[in-house]
Amino acid sequence: MTDMDMLLQKISVSFDGKTPGPSLPALCRNLLAEQKASWPDLSLGYKALASVRVKELRCNGFSVRLHHNPGRIKSTTAPLDQKSIEKRPCFLCLENLPEPQRGILYREDFIVLCNPFPICPEHYTIAQIMHCPQSFEGMVSKFLIMAKDFSPDFNVFYNGPESGASAPDHLHFQATTRGILPIEEEIKNRARLVFLKCINAIPLFRAKELGREVIILEGEDCTAIAFALSSIVSAMKSVKSSPGEPRMNLLGSYERNKWRVVIFPRQKLRPSVYFLPGNERILISPGLVEMGGIIITPVEKDFDRVNQELIRTIYAEVSVDEETVQKISAALPS
Repeated sequence: MTDMDMLLQKISVSFDGKTPGPSLPALCRNLLAEQKASWPDLSLGYKALASVRVKELRCNGFSVRLHHNPGRIKSTTAPLDQKSIEKRPCFLCLENLPEPQRGILYREDFIVLCNPFPICPEHYTIAQIMHCPQSFEGMVSKFLIMAKDFSPDFNVFYNGPESGASAPDHLHFQATTRGILPIEEEIKNRARLVFLKCINAIPLFRAKELGREVIILEGEDCTAIAFALSSIVSAMKSVKSSPGEPRMNLLGSYERNKWRVVIFPRQKLRPSVYFLPGNERILISPGLVEMGGIIITPVEKDFDRVNQELIRTIYAEVSVDEETVQKISAALPS
């Protein structure tokens, strides 16, 4: 079977952003309904989501929600070293997708897939059709267009290859229901935002009192915001002396003719508690969802043990500090 044959077999519908027809969110919801009916593993994943235990922790200025979600154990504990990745088949490549799985051909280069291990009522993976490493290079404009196409119902996000991506060998983004992350509401409070500078009339802010460092940029001009976002990524790479892509998570949204990108600069993939021996180990592996305020705990004992102090410690450990954000800001063009 040729690559084209495999693609045609897996595509249920296409979205090119030009042809009149249903919106991308509408197509995604149709796909989800169809896949729940035809793909037993996806149906089971969503049934399990309905029984997830949730509790809120208020952490002196911000809050997080703990989710005891056993279905996320594979993602949380995924081995990310090169040898382990080379040994396993890539689960985002067309030839390795489960037989019942179907998707939406998105702008010719990506396929939108229902995530069988959802963290919210609607969770999609947007995978590059061709196998290539997880990298944001050359993807800035596509990320922004994706955020607009998925609006107003969804956010899109990106986990760097060393910042929570469970498939660092295959380029992909994700889309989740808008409004589920605590940080979305928290950064609406303008009193939290500290102005850093403007890049080509795009204002940049850092958010304070959130327990982790966050850089926010907003704008209506796609070209200008793409330049600002590219500049920030380059500045992070320079400040952190990263040989490759800087550690980061990105959250993108589009609302009322304006983009908002929330950047979480990172210094570590996993906190020290992840590597403790035996029963002391706590399986929390932060990606964008965790940095946004939903802490996935696939193991029940961890759900019961995690408290406000540990959350603050984990965020401080995996995030950069304020001094680093100021250095990133200073390295940016005005």
